[in-house]
Amino acid sequence: MKPGKNKLFKKIKANFSRWGFSKNGLLLNSKGEWYLCCQILLILLHLTPPYPKIENIPFLINIFHIIIGLTISIQGLLTTLQAFIDLGNNLTPLPYPMDDSNLIKNNSYQETRHPLYKGLLLISLGICIFSLSLIHLFLLILLAYNLKTKAIKEEERLKIKFPEYKKYIEEVPAIIRNIKYLDWR
Repeated sequence: MKPGKNKLFKKIKANFSRWGFSKNGLLLNSKGEWYLCCQILLILLHLTPPYPKIENIPFLINIFHIIIGLTISIQGLLTTLQAFIDLGNNLTPLPYPMDDSNLIKNNSYQETRHPLYKGLLLISLGICIFSLSLIHLFLLILLAYNLKTKAIKEEERLKIKFPEYKKYIEEVPAIIRNIKYLDWR
């Protein structure tokens, strides 16, 4: 292995270790690794072609659906990117906070406790609207279920690590305000 690739591999391995990944964890789901695997699979499945196929839809798909779907997906992408930036070194893909993490409650985390998940759901919704696909609607529902389950698991740990998180829950919606399933305050 070349020296540059070796350094990159070590850095990637160090990040995975810092996040709490382990071989045992992947087998036993000790830190919610299976939620992450399901999340990744559901996101990748969004690359499947729409069903029913657009040419089989009895009415012409108009520019309105395309614009609305793209707008929602772009909003989701921007929300996700902002949440990544706001988390900084506290970012972990697992639903367990890292030992050296801090509680982030500012910027995008003032509006929702899980803006990353909100962004992913908006991207999924936009794809669903853009493609008018029943498969993508089903994927959106599964992704919402997976992200809610992962968020609840994450919040159990955040309440333990950060006692002030309980007050934060009361004040800030979980994923999307006024949608009871996605705002479990």
